[in-house]
Amino acid sequence: MSIAVGMMDKKVTLWKRSSTQDEDYGGYKSVAYNPEAYFYAHVIWKTGEIKNEGEQMQQNQVCEFYVRNTGPATTALVSDYILFDTSKFYISSIDVIDGRKKFLRLTAMQVQKVDAQV
Repeated sequence: MSIAVGMMDKKVTLWKRSSTQDEDYGGYKSVAYNPEAYFYAHVIWKTGEIKNEGEQMQQNQVCEFYVRNTGPATTALVSDYILFDTSKFYISSIDVIDGRKKFLRLTAMQVQKVDAQV
């Protein structure tokens, strides 16, 4: 698959996970997500997962976000999520495509639609 930079025309926002530590016990008190940065991606909608028995799972929309391997996209972790097209997509894997300086593929699963207040 060949991707040109001009194909990256969908604006997505990376929301980073942050944790607040409990001062008494060293555990986590709370987890929050904050908007980190936006960037442009080439988005490929995948179908739902298919089990070995041939049954297709519903409600598991998977997307691949192809982004440049520079700038804010390089800070993405699998604990973060992407906001795209009024939906949250939790990142499940991050792969380097076409050499270490070219592209990243962020594979993510849609978890829910969100309102405009996000």
